[in-house]
Amino acid sequence: MGPKELRPIIHIFEEKCVNCHRCIMVCPVKMCNNGSGKAVTFNSNLCIGCGECLRVCGHGARVGIDDFPGFMQDLRAGTPLVAIVAPAIAASFGGEYLKFNGFLKKIGVKAVFDVSFGAELTVKSYLHYKKKKNPAFIIAQPCPTLVTFIELYRPQLLPYLAPADSPMVHTMKMIKRFYSQYKNHKIAAISPCYSKRREFDAVGLGDYNITFKSIQAYLDAKGDSIARYPPVDYDNPPAERAVLFSTPGGLMRTVERYDSEAADNTRKIEGNPEVYHYLATLDNSLKTSGPPVYTLIDCLNCKLGCNAGPGTLNQNVNLDELNRKIEARSKTAKALYGYSKAKPSFFKRRKLERLLKAYWEEGLYDRSYTDRSAIFKKSVKFPSEADINAVYKNMYKTKPEDFLNCASCGYENCEQMAVAVFNGVNTYDHCRHYNDVLKSIIDEQHKLELQRTLDKVYRRTAKEMNASIGGVDSLTRKINETAEAVLKSSGAIKAMVENIRTIYGTLERNAETVIKLNASSMEGKNRILKIGEFITTVSAQALSLIEACRVIGNIADETSILGMNAAIEAAHAGEGVGKGFAVVAGQIRHLADTSSKHSGAIEKSLNDIKGLIDSSSETSAQAQTQFDLILSLVEEVKNEEMSIKDAVETQNQGGQEVLDTLKEVNGLILKIKEESEVLLASSHKVLENIGSLKNVSEP
Repeated sequence: MGPKELRPIIHIFEEKCVNCHRCIMVCPVKMCNNGSGKAVTFNSNLCIGCGECLRVCGHGARVGIDDFPGFMQDLRAGTPLVAIVAPAIAASFGGEYLKFNGFLKKIGVKAVFDVSFGAELTVKSYLHYKKKKNPAFIIAQPCPTLVTFIELYRPQLLPYLAPADSPMVHTMKMIKRFYSQYKNHKIAAISPCYSKRREFDAVGLGDYNITFKSIQAYLDAKGDSIARYPPVDYDNPPAERAVLFSTPGGLMRTVERYDSEAADNTRKIEGNPEVYHYLATLDNSLKTSGPPVYTLIDCLNCKLGCNAGPGTLNQNVNLDELNRKIEARSKTAKALYGYSKAKPSFFKRRKLERLLKAYWEEGLYDRSYTDRSAIFKKSVKFPSEADINAVYKNMYKTKPEDFLNCASCGYENCEQMAVAVFNGVNTYDHCRHYNDVLKSIIDEQHKLELQRTLDKVYRRTAKEMNASIGGVDSLTRKINETAEAVLKSSGAIKAMVENIRTIYGTLERNAETVIKLNASSMEGKNRILKIGEFITTVSAQALSLIEACRVIGNIADETSILGMNAAIEAAHAGEGVGKGFAVVAGQIRHLADTSSKHSGAIEKSLNDIKGLIDSSSETSAQAQTQFDLILSLVEEVKNEEMSIKDAVETQNQGGQEVLDTLKEVNGLILKIKEESEVLLASSHKVLENIGSLKNVSEP
């Protein structure tokens, strides 16, 4: 039974992949990628999980996979959980690693353990193994990516891998063994690395691998921040300098606590491609030169260490900025044990050793490894020299100068590319030299085809050009005739537009006169209306005078009767007494007769005047009706005048536009005339040049 398949820890969105091959270029193992299709896919069983492709993919086609969704689902369901937190936490979330513990407790984690203390236990396991077995050298194994690389691609180095668990697994086993209250709790590892999931699968411990990146995304989605949570201490003893484990050389600096010459005996190496080149060549070096100079290989996949692992947001952060946070924590950790450079003798090493002894047992933290090279050998065919030469031939690589080793295909050299093509995980058209040669061949074919085509063009076009030159000449003559006709038409239209302008001016003056007439008629009508009002008033007053005359007549009649009665009474009175009274009575009768006579005359005159007034009123009403008719006619004339004026104004504007257009047409006609003459000359020149195509088409 072979080894179990490796869990996928990277997901590909094929629809987002543009097949740029940058992922292949940075991949330390190359053959796990398949660039033969529209998208670069990969074989998870050959992928070591370094995360380099995640760093360089600018299209979002590749993302890391962790267990955050399942972790949150189980927390909400009330599943008992504890967490272990990697030392790299101090380089993320603003360095608030204790507040991060407060966040975990707040969301329901029962206890939080510091993996830095697990790193202290790891160093103790290393030193115990070295003392007991005295190996030629030890390859450190905290980095699961490098462990997978050795298991798959360099199994000869497996005997040199430290047979002890990583700091995270040390911490997990410590919880299971020494913290009985959490023995049955699930364990969530808060880590900077996606490939830790594979390490947990290998040892059968660790229920969730949660990356810093997923937690930050969760906080961002909720608008939350670690800074707002209270600081909470870890639930396990504090570490000393092993808090440096996430930094390159952290293992070496922790060992220096026991061995002052640790730096002289340690090979510190990290980052792609350096660490892979070193490990890939170490096997041959062992065969030819023996064990390396250094007895401890302190190696990490990431150039900036775990502090900038693929599961963090620190890939583009300055190294000094990361180290500053880790070193600050290191000072705090050392101070807990009384260490200072000024008084190193005060270091409470015994206290630390007692703690480590209490949580360390021989055999508890032992680790074994799996030789996975059979998977690689099964997945990848190793071509013979003849097979490689056949691929080279198909790639047009026949001379030494054809082997560019330019890495444009994503591989380090032409041989790697040929092996990939042989295995069907890439194609010829991703080779720069192949494309250059193919382009040259296609260009040559195009040249021959072009020569044949030009020959056909020469024969056919020369015939057609000769026939068309006559047509061009005829067209030129017609264009000249058209230009003359347009110029004549332009003059006639210009005269017509001038006439329209004259008519428009006359209409404008008529419009002003009609407006004045309308105003005068309106004023006459108003005056007639006022005269009518005066006549009506006079007629009313005349009636009053007639009535007054009648009253006066009546008074005169009554006065005459009174005079007559007075005369009678005077006669009765006798000569003496009535004589004077008779005289008065006579005068009264004379006055009454005179008043009656004049009253009648006045009444007659007033009746005559009233008749005239009534006649004037009727005439005034007729005049008013005539004025209304005049105003109606004047308004109608004004409206017609304005309608005609508007129409002529429109014609005037249209005429101007016609003139402007004719001006442009004249210019265009003259231009066409010039161009037609040039066309005719060009046609002769083209015919002359076509004659030279025959010479070009000949090989």
